[in-house]
Amino acid sequence: MLKTMSWQLKARLSLGLLTMILLLTGVISNEWARMIITGVVYIIVSYPVLRAALRDLFVRHRMSEQFLMTIATFGALGLRDYPEALAVMVFYLIGDAFEDYASQRSHNEIASLVKLKPNKVRVVNDDGTETIMKPRQVKIGTKIRVLAGESVALDGTLVAGSASIDMSALNGESEPALFTAGQEVPSGVINMGAVIELIVTKDNKNSSITRLLNLIEDAAANKSRPEALITRFSVYYTPIVVGCAVLLALVPLVVPNEDFADWFTRALVFLVVSCPCALVLSVPLSFFGGLGAISKIGVMVKGSVHIESMSKLKAMAFDKTGTITKGRFSVIDTTVFAHGQPVAATDVTAAQQHELLTKLYALESLTTHPIGVAIVNYCKEKGLELQEATEVEEITGYGIAGNVAGHRIMVGKEKLITDKLGLSVTKSDIVGTEVYVVEDNQLLGRIILADQVKDTARPMFDELNKLGITTYMITGDKERVAADIAERCHISKYFAEQLPSDKLNTFKGIKQDVNTKEYGTIGYVGDGINDAPTLAASDVGIAMGQFGSASAVEAADVVVMNDDLTKIPHAIELAKRTFALAKQNMILVIGVKVLILLLGALGYANIWLAILGDVGLCVIAVLNAMRPLYWVKTKKLEVKEVSSTAAA
Repeated sequence: MLKTMSWQLKARLSLGLLTMILLLTGVISNEWARMIITGVVYIIVSYPVLRAALRDLFVRHRMSEQFLMTIATFGALGLRDYPEALAVMVFYLIGDAFEDYASQRSHNEIASLVKLKPNKVRVVNDDGTETIMKPRQVKIGTKIRVLAGESVALDGTLVAGSASIDMSALNGESEPALFTAGQEVPSGVINMGAVIELIVTKDNKNSSITRLLNLIEDAAANKSRPEALITRFSVYYTPIVVGCAVLLALVPLVVPNEDFADWFTRALVFLVVSCPCALVLSVPLSFFGGLGAISKIGVMVKGSVHIESMSKLKAMAFDKTGTITKGRFSVIDTTVFAHGQPVAATDVTAAQQHELLTKLYALESLTTHPIGVAIVNYCKEKGLELQEATEVEEITGYGIAGNVAGHRIMVGKEKLITDKLGLSVTKSDIVGTEVYVVEDNQLLGRIILADQVKDTARPMFDELNKLGITTYMITGDKERVAADIAERCHISKYFAEQLPSDKLNTFKGIKQDVNTKEYGTIGYVGDGINDAPTLAASDVGIAMGQFGSASAVEAADVVVMNDDLTKIPHAIELAKRTFALAKQNMILVIGVKVLILLLGALGYANIWLAILGDVGLCVIAVLNAMRPLYWVKTKKLEVKEVSSTAAA
């Protein structure tokens, strides 16, 4: 901490402490000498505090904590308690320096990420030479070069070879990730291997590191309820304290035979111990430290207000596709139907199989849904020719329809067959997502796809269950698929066969039930565009940031920067510890100060105890608030600057 102090502050503190010792030991015994030396030293030591107090009073028209210290020390000087007057200022400055150090440490935990956004980029020219440019000047499609040890300034696909990338700044992973040619490398990461070249895929405004820094700005702006309360209360706090101190000093005017000096001292004790710095700093510092700790594991929380909500979570609902599962479907079964009944696989001709897949391919090629993408990839692998589909329309919540080769083709869920067409269908024993193909209102076939459950899904749900959080899954899949995943992942409850329009209403029903029964908050975890309304409606919206849509990330309160679901319960646990720490500091500070105030009002506390109750308590509270900085250990990142010298 001493390294962060300016030489002026060190000189003031040294002078103040030395003079205070000389006064207390009686080395300076002459009354005039004591008064003059104390006056000169007091002005030198107290100058920054006096200046701040006067500026706040006459420019900002408010009484600050510096004003409290000023009138308290003036009173002590008036009573000729010279060592006490200097002690108040010296220890206040020590406490203030300690606060600055702690606050800077806490901010540095998050602000260090800013260093990972380079202000220069190596743009590769057609002749292979480099031009150093600013990230905002580089357009999508430009080739850039990143040397070993440098941070990637813009998202881009790897041109050739492979790259060892340190992803810890974005997702908290300690082990370097291996990227191969064609894969997209996000910005804000560090190239740990040889020189790599990338083709820029996102401009500076939409890059991964810019998005992360925007989340950090949101986090600083959104305060928790305790923080907001303290901020509002501090405006009125000091005038109230000064008024109470004045009333305390005037007691001898009302009560006969009371000593004026004694009551004046009590008023000074009241002023010193009432300094709100311990409370005003330690609570926000607790939350900011918590934000830093959570960011270290690769989870960004958009403000301490959401830490409070996370700490009170009683239930969480999850989207299935892309959140619990990988969202990468594969075809596991194809069935041809004739006269409404499935044809045995041994009896299916190549022509029938070809007809089914060709009609399916024509319509699914027009969708971007993961199921459609999987079917298209499957058909491409089969070498099928893509036919043109006309008069295509989406049947919301059911599927898609269009004309292919002179026939009206409809593709969709089982509900399309039963609800829209009134057809019956023979169930399959295979558990998976079923897609039906209808030609001219006659069932042509069925495709079954499976989506792999993420490896981190079951461990996450197990941890949430240990935390006492009820879990829900909301999915558009059939009952059988939903039940199978819920059983495998240990999900408490699930809602199957939900239309996109049903999701929000279902979630609101869960939320109302939880708020009524549990008196807690409810979270929602999703990654797609259709999850944005539900994320916004939840008490805590959590988006999977690595593969999630921009709208989901924008609507969420918390963003998991990679695809590891186990970071969600870890973040919740850290949020609970952070909120408990903030409450602990509030109770500690208020409790001790109230006790000393009562002792002071009754005449049992002196200025020294008041100083201990102010500065000593502030140091303890701030040390306690700094604990989140050590909850999660991360390695220090070394980043090389981009320069023309290094390029050569």
